[in-house]
Amino acid sequence: MRKIVAFGYAATIALTMAACGNRAVPAGAPLVPQSPARSPLARSQGTLYVAGVYTSSGVLYGYSLPDLRMTYSTSSDLNEPEGITTDSNGAVYVANTYGYNILKFAPPATGPVLRIDDRGYRPTDVAIDSKGNIWVANWCTRKGTCGPGNVREYSDAGKLLHTIRCPNLTWYVFLAIDKSDNVVVDGDPPYGVYSSAGEIAAGTSKCTTLNSIHTGAPGGVQFTSRGDVAVIDTVDLVMRTYAKPRFMNVIATTPFRGVPTPVEDAFAKGGHDVWTSVQGYNGVFEFAYPSGGDPVNSIAGIYFPTGVAITASK
Repeated sequence: MRKIVAFGYAATIALTMAACGNRAVPAGAPLVPQSPARSPLARSQGTLYVAGVYTSSGVLYGYSLPDLRMTYSTSSDLNEPEGITTDSNGAVYVANTYGYNILKFAPPATGPVLRIDDRGYRPTDVAIDSKGNIWVANWCTRKGTCGPGNVREYSDAGKLLHTIRCPNLTWYVFLAIDKSDNVVVDGDPPYGVYSSAGEIAAGTSKCTTLNSIHTGAPGGVQFTSRGDVAVIDTVDLVMRTYAKPRFMNVIATTPFRGVPTPVEDAFAKGGHDVWTSVQGYNGVFEFAYPSGGDPVNSIAGIYFPTGVAITASK
C-alpha cells in the first residue's frame, strides 16, 4: 500500500517498491549515461527520449533508433521531470513535476520554447491531441498535503481550457490520447474503490469510470495502433492490454521479466516493441510486444528514469 508523501509520484512509487523488497535506486548514480546495450533486434526508426531525475533537478536525453546513439541532452529548467510525450513535429513535452509546469522542447535547441504554469499542481504526465491541445495528468496539489489532483486540457499556446476530475480517482498519474482524441487516465482511487482508470470521450469534459482496469500501482498508459489501451501495473510488473471500445476484456498480458519498477512506456513504430523506464535498474528497457519476457535491448546508467517517448523519423 502506497503512502502519499511530499515527493513526486516517481519517487513515491520507487520508495514503495524498495520497501516491498525490490532493488533500491543506488545513490550517486552517474549523470551521463553509460554506453547502451546494442541488439540486432532493434529495428525501429526515430528518436527515443528519456527523462530522468538527478538530485533535485532533471535531465532529458535523446537516442537515435535503432543504433541507440545519444543525439540530445538538456537539463534546462528541469525539476523532477516525469511523464513525457512528443508531437508530429518532433517537439518533446515534459511534465515538470517540481517546476509545477509543462515544458516544450524543440530539439536540437536545449532550452524550452514554451512553459505552461500548471497553477498549483504537480504534473506527472502529458499528451497531445490531434488539435495540438496539451493534456496533463496532475498527480496532486502543489501544497505539501498533496491534495486531490485532476486532468487539465490546455491550448497549444498554454491557455487553460478544462479541468476534469474522475469520480473514481483521487491522484492522477499517466494518460494517453488515441487517434480520435479520446483520453484514458490512470491513478490512485480513494479507499474502497476498485477501478483505477477513467475515460474522457473526445469533445467532452466528463470522465467515465473504466470499471475493469485495476492496478496495484498505476504505470504508463498507451493506446495501441488498433485503439486498444495498454496499462502498466508497477506491482505485478506487467502491461495489460484492454480491448476497445469499453476496455472490458484483457486481450494481452505482457510480462516485464527481470526488471523492477517499470514506470512509463512508449511503443516503437509498428507496435511490435515497447520501451519502458525502469527506476530500480537506472535504465530503459525494450520488450517484444505483446509477448514480453526478457528485455531485447536496454540503455543503462540513466539515474532514476521516469518518462520515455518516441518521435518518428522524418
